[in-house]
Amino acid sequence: MDSALKNLIKVSVLMPVFNGAKYLRESIESILSQDFSDYEFIIINDGSTDESVEIIKSYNDARIKLISNEKNLGLISTLNKGIQLCKGEYIVRMDCDDISFKDRIKFQVAFMDKYKNIGASGSFYKLLRNNKSLDFNFPVHYNETKAFLFFNSPIAHPASIIRRSVLIDNNIFYKSDFKHAEDFRLWLDISKHSDLANIKKKLLLYRVHENQITGNLNLSFDKNKSLNIIRTEQLEKLSIYPSVEQMILHTTICEGTKFKTFSQLVLADEWLLQLTLKNKEKLIFNHLYFQKIILERWLRACINFLGIKKGISFFIKSKTYKMINLPFKLKLELLISFYNSWKRKN
Repeated sequence: MDSALKNLIKVSVLMPVFNGAKYLRESIESILSQDFSDYEFIIINDGSTDESVEIIKSYNDARIKLISNEKNLGLISTLNKGIQLCKGEYIVRMDCDDISFKDRIKFQVAFMDKYKNIGASGSFYKLLRNNKSLDFNFPVHYNETKAFLFFNSPIAHPASIIRRSVLIDNNIFYKSDFKHAEDFRLWLDISKHSDLANIKKKLLLYRVHENQITGNLNLSFDKNKSLNIIRTEQLEKLSIYPSVEQMILHTTICEGTKFKTFSQLVLADEWLLQLTLKNKEKLIFNHLYFQKIILERWLRACINFLGIKKGISFFIKSKTYKMINLPFKLKLELLISFYNSWKRKN
């Protein structure tokens, strides 16, 4: 083996920090205590004005490489700077307020080493809000992950691992004009060159709190604009050019929010049926998994508007349900899964 290859770092952990002092120690220590050691820990201070830098400097660990931006560049520019600084075969994303479980990197590296077709992957995670936790799962199989990408981001950004060569070889970076949906755009760009997937295991504690960017309602306009561009591009793959009304329907389905009127729910049935038939014709996405994702979205929409019993009844009688050719066993599993989920929440 070439001596240069021997000296390659396996993993670069990339953590941007902006005024993250409150939870920073927990986040740093969750990486330093990993049961995987072949990594560099690149922490980029993006113009913090709190005690973040002092906290980072308090750790005497050679794996930590502190980089400080001269001024606040923002998340996207800081992440792109980080990609160029990373030397590892894989880039593991980490936010300064989350906690990686002890075996996170070990499991993610083993997964990426095994499946060379995967350019980026994530994991299930546990969300923590107001001292209450909730488990979040994502599609696992790469065909299902790609189908999920049609509607939403299929990988939790702070739980992700990325094959650095896919980024460098294809000149893929985070795009500044997709503010607050930069990860969704990144997965879409990576999916043009390799597959995406998730590990069926919780590997991260994702913390939601009042200071997060994602929790700032003033930023919703930029995020919605970015998501609208991404989703329109996805629809155009199926040769669908939506009207304003259709885009409202599609966005409501993507976001899993409640329709305002029953007539919108009826129109959504027609819309999802159209998507299914277009994909059957063009086979942009694996048709079995695309149908599965369509049914999941449709069932959620029905239950959100009508409640559990009336929603399931309406769902079973709908055109979309009757037209989609999934094995009855999969349809039954979907119904049982949603019913059990509803029972846990109520």
